[in-house]
Amino acid sequence: MRNLRCLSSTFFRHVLTGWLVLCLVAFPAALVAQEEESDGPNGADDEGLPLQVDRRVPIDMTEGSWISLDVIPGGETIVFDYLGDLFTIPITGGAATQLTSGMAFDAQPRFSPDGSRIVYASDADGGQNIWVRSLDGSETRQISKGDSNRAESPD
Repeated sequence: MRNLRCLSSTFFRHVLTGWLVLCLVAFPAALVAQEEESDGPNGADDEGLPLQVDRRVPIDMTEGSWISLDVIPGGETIVFDYLGDLFTIPITGGAATQLTSGMAFDAQPRFSPDGSRIVYASDADGGQNIWVRSLDGSETRQISKGDSNRAESPD
């Protein structure tokens, strides 16, 4: 029994020593990696954010899933949501035009019958409410109000 205790104690010491060496080697490397990622000045578009931005992640926006879209009544333009912002794109393809950006999560856009406005759900005021915006961006108006609303699928 005494040999077994001695063996387990020795084994435990070796495991603990190996773990400590691993931590001492890996931890400084992780700190250096974090410092390298966080280098860089904040841009002007970071003003007003609740936390200071310390890094950026580039996103290739060539594909999307779980998006909502609608086609303008004339059939030449598509409006869609992607990662919480609204975009339009010609139905024939090409470059997308960003309509909204920022902290708010804008989603589920639908064109008005005349194609001049878009109705969508957004949490811009704290609750998920219904908003209407002109296609040219000259007017944005909140339709429903409430901090705990869960408005979905405007039409």
